[in-house]
Amino acid sequence: MKSMITIFALVFACSSLTAVPRFAMMEDVNCASCHTYQGGGGSRASYGKDYARESLVMKDIKYPWDNEGSESPFSFGLDTRYQMIAESDKDLRQFPMQFAVYGGAEFGRLISHVEVSRILEDFRVTGNVRYEGLPLESWVSVGRELPVMGWRIDDHNVFTRGGNLTTLGLSREGMPYTPFIEPPTLVEFGTAALIGLELTVMAGTPFIGDDEVLDESIFSAVKMKYSFSTPLFRAQAGLAFLDENQTINATVASWGIASNGWVWLGEISQMSGWTGTDISNFASMQQLSYRLFQGLDIIGRYEFFDPNMDLSNGAIVRTSLGLEFFPIRGLEVKMSYRTSQLELPDSTPDPQSQILSQIHLYL
Repeated sequence: MKSMITIFALVFACSSLTAVPRFAMMEDVNCASCHTYQGGGGSRASYGKDYARESLVMKDIKYPWDNEGSESPFSFGLDTRYQMIAESDKDLRQFPMQFAVYGGAEFGRLISHVEVSRILEDFRVTGNVRYEGLPLESWVSVGRELPVMGWRIDDHNVFTRGGNLTTLGLSREGMPYTPFIEPPTLVEFGTAALIGLELTVMAGTPFIGDDEVLDESIFSAVKMKYSFSTPLFRAQAGLAFLDENQTINATVASWGIASNGWVWLGEISQMSGWTGTDISNFASMQQLSYRLFQGLDIIGRYEFFDPNMDLSNGAIVRTSLGLEFFPIRGLEVKMSYRTSQLELPDSTPDPQSQILSQIHLYL
C-alpha cells in the first residue's frame, strides 16, 4: 500500500520552464519560433502556442480566458514546477523547484519578454528584447539571460543544466550552468545570410567564475549552426566557443537528427578552468526519443561527466528512461527511472537508482 501511495504521489510532481529542442528538430524550426528568447525558454510566442495546441497535446481544450478574436501583441502566463525523487534507501524527497510569472510582447519584428521567478528562497528577474529586422536575415538582442551554447535540455543535464542532486561525492558535477547561477547581462547578434547556416556572436558580464574583482572583464562567445532538411529526415550540427576572463574557456559540439517520430540529440562539451586552474573537464549527452502518438513521448538518455579528463577523481555515468505525457495544453506529466554510477580507476561502487516524477503546469 505504501508503495502504491508513493507511485501515485510521484505522478503529481513538477518540471521546468525550458525549451525542448527535440520539438524544434521535429518541426524543422529554431527555438525562437516557439519562444520569445532566441535560445529557447521565456514566454511562448504565437507560433509556440499554436504548436502546443495543434501538434503536441492529446486534446486541446478552451480555457475561459481564451479569446480567438483577440489580436493583442501582449501575452502573460505562469510556469511552476515541483519535484519528487524516490530512492530505495532514502525517504521520498519532495521540494518546489520554481514558480515563474512571465510576460511577452510582439510588435512586428520587435519581440520582448520578462520573467520573474522564484528558485528556492531567491527571486530573479530575467528578460530580453530582440529585433529581427536587420538586413541579411540578421537580428540583435540585449537582455539578462544565460547564453545557450548547445542543446537547452531540462532535468539538470550536461552543459546548460549542471549540478545534479546525486553527485556521488563529487564537489562539482556537470557543467556550471545550474539554476542558481546569476544570468549575465548579454548582447547577441545573429545572422542567417546563408541558407541553412546561422552564426551568433555574444558578449556579456562574467557569470561562471568565482572571481568578480575585475569590473571590466567580460565573457565572449561564438556559435555556428547548420541545418539540413529532406523529405525523409532533418539534421542539425552546431559548434560553440566561450571564453571568460581568459581563464575559463569551453568548446561545445552538438548535433541532432529527426525522422518519422524519432529524434536523436547529441552533445559533447569540454571546459577548462572551472573545476580548478589548468584542469579540463568533459561532459557528453546522448538522447533518443520516439513519439508513440501525439501527446506521449518515450525518452532514453545517456550522460557522462569527467571532472578532470583522466578518471583519477572519478567520472559519473547516468542512464535514464522515461515518458513525457502532454494530455492537455498547459500540463505535462513526466516519469523516469535513472541510474547514476561513479567510475573509479581501482573500483566501481554500486550504482544509485532513482525514480523521478514531475508535473509541469504552464499557462
